[in-house]
Amino acid sequence: MTSRERVLAAMRRQPVDHVPCSPPVNPLYEVQRRGHPWNFPWSPSSDGIEYMVSVLGADPVVGIWCETFYPQEGVKSRVWQEGEILHKAYETPSGVLHSAIIFNDLWPFGRDIPFFHDFVAHYKEPWLKTGADLKCLQHIFLPPRTRGQIEDMRSHFERRKETADKWQLPTMATIGAGLTGALSMFGAEPLCLMTVDNPALVDDYLELEHHWNLRMMEFAVDWGVDIVRRNGFYETGDYYSPAMLERFLGRRLRKEVETVHQGGRPIAYTVYSGIMPMLDYLAGIDFDCIAHLDIAFDNVDLAKVHSKLGDRKSFWTGPSNTFHMYSKDPGVVRKAVRTVFDVFGKVGLIVGVCSSIHPMMPWENTLAMIEEWKKLREA
Repeated sequence: MTSRERVLAAMRRQPVDHVPCSPPVNPLYEVQRRGHPWNFPWSPSSDGIEYMVSVLGADPVVGIWCETFYPQEGVKSRVWQEGEILHKAYETPSGVLHSAIIFNDLWPFGRDIPFFHDFVAHYKEPWLKTGADLKCLQHIFLPPRTRGQIEDMRSHFERRKETADKWQLPTMATIGAGLTGALSMFGAEPLCLMTVDNPALVDDYLELEHHWNLRMMEFAVDWGVDIVRRNGFYETGDYYSPAMLERFLGRRLRKEVETVHQGGRPIAYTVYSGIMPMLDYLAGIDFDCIAHLDIAFDNVDLAKVHSKLGDRKSFWTGPSNTFHMYSKDPGVVRKAVRTVFDVFGKVGLIVGVCSSIHPMMPWENTLAMIEEWKKLREA
C-alpha cells in the first residue's frame, strides 16, 4: 500500500498491510525556539516530509491550514503602536473591530495581530467583546466568493497536493476550530464567563464560523483533499461540561461531519485532553478518527476510551510530547508506543506523537518511536 492508501484505510478501520506512522511535526515559532537546539536532521527551511518518508519510512500527512478569510470589498485594516501596545483595527460597514496586545520580544507575529493563535496572554483587548464587534466580524470572516478568490485558495490546495502526490501521501485540510478558535477571539477567561453570562454571543460567533467551515469543507472535498480535520483542542471536558459541549457544538459538529462524509472523505477530530467526561457525547458524533489524544494524563483511561469509541472510530495517537518526547530516556518513548498497540490494537490505529514533534526534543526519542513502531506494526 502507498502511505496515502494506508493512512486512509487505517482512519476508516479497514485492513492495512501494516499500521501507519504519521507523527505531526511542529517547528514552532522562532521565539519559542530561542535558546534551544535545532535537533531535526533537516533545515528550518524544510518541512521534513522528504526525510520522514525516504529515511524514516514513515507516513506523514501533508497538512493544509485553512485560516484565510476574504473580507467584503471596502473593508480596510491598519496597525499602529503606542508604547508597548500594538493595535490592529478593521474598518467595516458596521463599525471598527479592534484588538490590542502587549508587544514584546515574545510576540511571534511581528507587527500583526492574527485572529487565531495561542498567545492570548498578550491581549490587552481581544477581538470580540460585544455584539457590535461580532457584526463587524461578519464583514471579514468570509470564505472565498469571487472567481479570483476561489482560484487563489484552490492554488494553495493544489501546491500542497503536488507535494503529497510526489511521495504518495495523503493531504489533510484543517478546517474549523469552534470553541478553540473562540478562545483566541474572546480571550480565555472572558470566553469562560461569556458562555454563562452571554451565551447568545458565543452562539452567534460559533454560527458564523460554522457557515465558514461548511463552505470550506465543500471546497476541500471538491478540490480532492483526502482528510478533513476539525480542531477541538480547547473544546473538551477540561473546559466545559458535556451538556455545554452538546449545547454549543453538537448540532454544528454533526452537520460538519455530514458535509465531509457526503463528499466521501473521512474526518478526524482533535481531542488532546479532557476526553473522559466526553465519551458518550463523542459516541454520538460520527467522526472517523480521534486525533492527538495524549495518552499520559493520569485521568485518562485508555481502555475505557477504546471500549466506548473503538468500534466506530480510529485513533491517531502515540507518545506524549509533554510527558515522553522530552525525556532523556528513549525507553520511555518505546514503552508509550507499546502502550498504544496494547490498548488500541492494529485495526484503526495510526501511530503519531501527541500533539507534535518539536525541534528541541532529543532526536533519539523520535528514532526510538520509529524503531518500536517498525517492530510492532505488521497487521
